[in-house]
Amino acid sequence: MSKKNNLLKGLMVMLLSLSTSVNVFACTGVVVGKDATEDGSIIIGRTEDIGAAYNKNFVVVPAATYKKGEMFEDLNGFKIEQPTKAYKYTMLPDVAEHEDGIYAAAGINEQGVAMTATVSAYLNEAIQKVDPLVESGLREAAIPSVVLPRIKTAKEGVQVLGEIVEKHGSAEGNIILFADQNEAWYMEILSGHQWAAVKVPDDMYAVIPNAFMLGYIDLNDQENVMASKDIINMPAKNGLLKNHEGKFHLALTYGETMTEGNRLRAWGGQHFFSPSQNIALDTPVFDLFMKADDKISVDEVMDLQRYRYEGTANDVNLPENKGKRAIGTENQAECHIIQMKEEYPKEVGGLMWMAMGNAEHSVYLPTFGGITDTHEAYKVPGVNYNPLSAYWTFRGLSTLAELDRVNYGQGVRSYWKQYELELIKAQEEVDKKVVELAKKDTKAAAMYMTETGIATAEDAIGKANEIHSQLYTFIAKHGGRAIKNPFVPVVE
Repeated sequence: MSKKNNLLKGLMVMLLSLSTSVNVFACTGVVVGKDATEDGSIIIGRTEDIGAAYNKNFVVVPAATYKKGEMFEDLNGFKIEQPTKAYKYTMLPDVAEHEDGIYAAAGINEQGVAMTATVSAYLNEAIQKVDPLVESGLREAAIPSVVLPRIKTAKEGVQVLGEIVEKHGSAEGNIILFADQNEAWYMEILSGHQWAAVKVPDDMYAVIPNAFMLGYIDLNDQENVMASKDIINMPAKNGLLKNHEGKFHLALTYGETMTEGNRLRAWGGQHFFSPSQNIALDTPVFDLFMKADDKISVDEVMDLQRYRYEGTANDVNLPENKGKRAIGTENQAECHIIQMKEEYPKEVGGLMWMAMGNAEHSVYLPTFGGITDTHEAYKVPGVNYNPLSAYWTFRGLSTLAELDRVNYGQGVRSYWKQYELELIKAQEEVDKKVVELAKKDTKAAAMYMTETGIATAEDAIGKANEIHSQLYTFIAKHGGRAIKNPFVPVVE
């Protein structure tokens, strides 16, 4: 490597270290029912807010056959027997060097089921005393890797995960989203062994901070509600059941009091999609599911995951709001949005839009669940800056852009936004071709999906490197002097 490249690498490491904070399990989830979206797709998504310099990969886990007695094991001692036949699935794992388990984050399996796991949430001390978390129980780090290989529908995902929690216990409070062609399910793991889930209303959406938000559930409604058998009895017999508006309320019963950071994101998400409802930041209890003012498009969900409350009194770009928790935070390691479309055969699965690094100055790229491989840049290991890595390519550009969101970042954001809109428009024709191929030749469809995903990544990575080079030069030339005209990328 040349001295120039060594200097660049050293500077990038320094800049990234300045933006890095202590890793925390803090994510924001989103789910939108099919009647609430612009194109009729079901949407689930999440921002993985684990660290500002936290390398993630994107890979395909092939189908596998296991002998009786072969086990899946997690670092905390959790063990479960592998299924005889494990389905292929995609995932967004930690690199091995993080040394804390797989953390697959999200994926789509060969049966056309998608999940994102998890939004961490926290139970209160009273519940912890009567049904404590299990140290060797199921962790977020293992959930997708245990569940996705086993399930054929979103509802089955809830059932399988619920049974595991009841039998083995949970090491954490967690919120999980499942989706297939027909429906989406929202699930909360509320204590060591208690859980509840509801089918997402087709005409509603939810934005989920790191807090339980399920309220009243009708346990007799077996079509739309699933739960552990003692979900109500356990807190009731211990005098812990809490009510809201005359009915028991799960989040108030099981969860911690909502923090300011969680309150900001719950309010922010509802303000973003439902501004006419004038939801107050100090609302005593936020509803989980809401109706949007207008049909929600996938690019609006991308904008939600970048949202820093711009144009409101809570705009975190304003000096007086520095330190407030935004949805669009620098601590995003990756962000994903999964669309499940009715016309997709199970071999196609769903469409994942993924942004490596933080979404604000990164770009969402589409890949189908039916792929057999990913771009090599998504597989680069290590925890330090590496220009060959897709994560570091996009995160490195973001780091420069965020040194000055107006003069550096605005041009980067505008460029990627236009790029995304063009991808979304082009996706209509790609969808048609994939669906047609899948009906005739599943292997040809898989090859086309794989090649298209890799080609899209190749193009975007090349453009990110070019923008990075241009912005780096722009910053160096100005050398701290006043900037008359903000940076604007020029990339063909």
